Order: sequence, then structure tokens, then C-alpha cells
Amino acid sequence: MFRGKEFVDFLAEEQLIHVTKNASERLHDLTRGRYALVLDSSGGFLIADYFNGGEKRPTTSLSGGETFLTSLALALSLSASIQLTGEQNLEFFFLDEGFGTLDTELLDTVVTALEQLQTDHLAVGVISHVPELQERLQTRLLVTPATAEGTGSRVTVQS
Repeated sequence: MFRGKEFVDFLAEEQLIHVTKNASERLHDLTRGRYALVLDSSGGFLIADYFNGGEKRPTTSLSGGETFLTSLALALSLSASIQLTGEQNLEFFFLDEGFGTLDTELLDTVVTALEQLQTDHLAVGVISHVPELQERLQTRLLVTPATAEGTGSRVTVQS
């Protein structure tokens, strides 16, 4: 096991299993029990669709909104995994994803999930141009870009 890079490969695989399990639980919650993530034999991701008998299928078969939720679950899981290895807690997480791909129901699901993260002592910064999302956020930092006349960027806080 200690020959070559076999030990490193073993540790990487264990970490991937841990991150996938955590992401799968988050995805299961986000999709109200429909989807979970599983690893195939080569370490790739598959989707288990529990509304279709638990059938495992490629992630490429997901819609844009479902892909977003899967990416969100993986990003949050990876963030949590990184926090476990550090001496200091990471209490802030930026999310710059494709919120524009979400329909109203999925947008509500995502915002609710992000609001629930506040109870985990984690603040989430969301970068978005989607008005429906901006309206749901309690505190907003609005960035006005610099102008050609030489006025620098401005940041205003809205509550």
C-alpha cells in the first residue's frame, strides 16, 4: 500500500467518498428525496433517482436547475470538508452560480437551503443578477462599477 502513490490514491479515494456522501445527503434534502449522488466504479458521479425506482443515471441527464442543485450540494460538501482540516473555521462562503437557470420553485428551494446554512454558523455570499433572488436576500452589497470618468467602484449596503 505504501509503494509509489498508492497511499495517496487511497486517501484521495476516501476523501472523495466522504465528500460524495455529504453532498448526496444535501442533494437528497434539496430535491425533497428525489436525487442522491453515488460514485461509479471509476470514481465518476451518477445520480440515483428515487422517483424512478432508484435508477442510477449519468449526471448529464439532469436539467439545468437539477444540475445547479447538484453543483451546490457538492460545493457545500467540499467547503465543509475543507473546514474540517483547518484550525480556523471558515465562516463565509461565496456562491457565484447560474441562478438564472432556476425556475421559481427551484429558486425558492435554493434560497431556503442557503437560509438554513445560517444556523450552521456559515454566512453565504451570493453573487447574482437575478432580481427574484436579490429580493429574497436580507442584506445586500450592491457594487457599482467604476466609470470611464474616473469614479471608482462603490459598494453600498442594503438591508
